[in-house]
Amino acid sequence: MDEDIEKIDEQIQSMMEKPEEESTAFEEISNTKTVETVEDLKEEAKEEVKEEVEEVLEEEPEPVVETPPVETKEDVPPPAPTPKKKSHLVIWILVAGIVILCLIFIAVLVVTRTPKKEQTDKKKELTAAEQKQIIEEYGEALEGIIGVYYQKQDVLLEYEDAILLVKYDHEVVCDEHEIYEDGKVFLDECSIDEQEVAYSYGKKQKKAELQEGAIKVYVSKSSGKATLKEPSNIKEYDVYSFDIDGRYSNLMLLTEKSDYVFYNDENASPHIYNYKTRNKALPELDYQSILPFYYNDEIDSKYVAVKINNLWGVYNIENESRVVSPSYVFYYPYASNHTGSLGFKAIGDGLIPVIKYDNYNYYGVLNYKTNQLLIPCQLRQMGISEQYIWGIDDYNDSHIYDISGKELFFNQYDKVYYMVDGKYILVNDDQHIKLVTPSGKELYDYGEKEIGKFNYGFVYKSGSIFSFINPKAENEQLDKSCYEFIYEADTKTGEVKEAYCGGVAKPILYLYPKKTTKVTVSFDHPEFLETTYPKYIDRWEVTAKKNGDLIDADGKSYYALYWDEVKVHPVNFSTGFYVTKENAISFLEEKLTYIGLSDRERNEFIMYWLPILEKNEQSLVYFELTEERESYSKIHITPEPDSLLRLVIHIKKVDHKVNIKEEKLTRFNRKGFTAVEWGGTMY
Repeated sequence: MDEDIEKIDEQIQSMMEKPEEESTAFEEISNTKTVETVEDLKEEAKEEVKEEVEEVLEEEPEPVVETPPVETKEDVPPPAPTPKKKSHLVIWILVAGIVILCLIFIAVLVVTRTPKKEQTDKKKELTAAEQKQIIEEYGEALEGIIGVYYQKQDVLLEYEDAILLVKYDHEVVCDEHEIYEDGKVFLDECSIDEQEVAYSYGKKQKKAELQEGAIKVYVSKSSGKATLKEPSNIKEYDVYSFDIDGRYSNLMLLTEKSDYVFYNDENASPHIYNYKTRNKALPELDYQSILPFYYNDEIDSKYVAVKINNLWGVYNIENESRVVSPSYVFYYPYASNHTGSLGFKAIGDGLIPVIKYDNYNYYGVLNYKTNQLLIPCQLRQMGISEQYIWGIDDYNDSHIYDISGKELFFNQYDKVYYMVDGKYILVNDDQHIKLVTPSGKELYDYGEKEIGKFNYGFVYKSGSIFSFINPKAENEQLDKSCYEFIYEADTKTGEVKEAYCGGVAKPILYLYPKKTTKVTVSFDHPEFLETTYPKYIDRWEVTAKKNGDLIDADGKSYYALYWDEVKVHPVNFSTGFYVTKENAISFLEEKLTYIGLSDRERNEFIMYWLPILEKNEQSLVYFELTEERESYSKIHITPEPDSLLRLVIHIKKVDHKVNIKEEKLTRFNRKGFTAVEWGGTMY
């Protein structure tokens, strides 16, 4: 029995040694639960101690002591010792009291642990100026967190997530709150440290939403013209209404006189309906897209372009008959009219540039009303003006046509190289390289010059520029040189300049829409493109997700769009940066972060260009940014991004330190639908 009693004593002793652990546990509980009153804690503590005491007593029951038979007085032994049970109960009561006192002490600490100064501050009534300042500072801090997170992770934070990242001296709670696609915040119905305030932060923006409900078209009884806007004198109009499944956007009439409307469903897929019959046009076709034609900014009300299995055909929408089977890619330009609606821009009445793809792009011109090829698909490059169409074939021979498709021959010259803007033609005339007009008027004589393969030609300032690869360097992969034939019409002067023509290496394009969106990408000068992935024919069409993932029509996934360009915009390094091999990493990290690349974009840029930069012991670097890049190689992205960054790094090897005037870089502000491109070139 003594052993049993000793065992109980040890358990009591161990309980008495617990206060520190219980204190820690209590603090953890108090951090997650609301502390109400000390009396509540006291009652909870009593119950916990009582339960522990009962458990110990059940584990160690007190042995039963039998009372001996009554003896004579002489035989009565000395009084038996007081049973241990009573003494143990006293000890338990003492222990329970000590534990309760400890818990009460801890509770008092928890309730009063806020420093007096903080409590005083919270109770202090804030002035109107202080309230306004606090709300503004909190809103600015919130926008700062959202902006940094978006730049780093390309994700627009939800409000509930954003407020967890804001550390602020006051407790600010706003019942009305909005975070918009441009990263701006609106806060209203706020309180500061449980005190209501009358101040809001930011401006409330109207969020763009898809329309829903019935589509209504109003047709004038007198003129027969249709409109989507409800007129005030509605009695003079016939009203046509029909419902569609789900929501829609970009609703437009085909024309005021036609019976058709275009719209995009919530997945951005286009549809066309006859609003009078309430039937879908061309219902038997499983088309991927359907778009109108424009000529002189007017929509063709009879014919539409229909995309099936990634190829375009033409249908007469009035009798729903096929005119051109889906066998072409429609090209140049993928345009919008003054309403902003997408479609294909005809270059003449019924004339549309097309591509036949056979390992390479072959350009031609189709009359989509008659299904007649005016210019066979044999041109590897093609240019178009109001009066002329020109291009280069597989044999590097030039062809020039008038707008009717008739080929023009300039037999008076030994060779015709190329035409720019329908005004300037570069020819070889008795070993002299000359610039002439389509009528044969000589504009400039560049003299005798041996030139190699045609590279590119485009409008330059007030005149033109033609580039040909130096025949001695034509087979070189790097550092190849070109001859540029430059003409300025304002001064009627020209020059031949040797220039680097290595092109822009590895431009890649990231797309970050506000939500999953079908995106189309095309270029003003597709003739500049060489290697492309995925394969670029007339444009890229992908479904872009908010995180930047891209999916093509075949379901293949990409993280960016990739291409190489033959054209480079040469710079003279009048400004830039001097960079050594040793500081290349820190230089790129610093400048790319300042410009505004995200972590992922910056890492991928550095992984590609760092090895190239480190091959040089010393280099000059110049960053060509959006405006400069757009001036010679414009990109078209539909829908149009809210923010676009285009970046090309120019790297020139030098053999000594150069004191170069530092280039002034601009920061890129990401907002809404964002597109980011980077690439580079070497000298």
